[in-house]
Amino acid sequence: MPLYEYQCSGCDERFEALQRIGADGKDLTCPACGKPKPDKVFSTFAAGSVSHGAAQSAAPAPHSCRSGGFG
Repeated sequence: MPLYEYQCSGCDERFEALQRIGADGKDLTCPACGKPKPDKVFSTFAAGSVSHGAAQSAAPAPHSCRSGGFG
């Protein structure tokens, strides 16, 4: 099940809810103020959890920008 992000129109609280695909959130209430039917918001997703330091210390890809990208 995907994780959807919602925002309360009453107190502007943003929160996430694990729901079925295509869920509209009409059955949800704001966890902060209790107002029903929060608004679904568009959010970005994270593809992994690589820290900034780990990304810098990794070896460059075989076709990195320094090689011109042709191989």
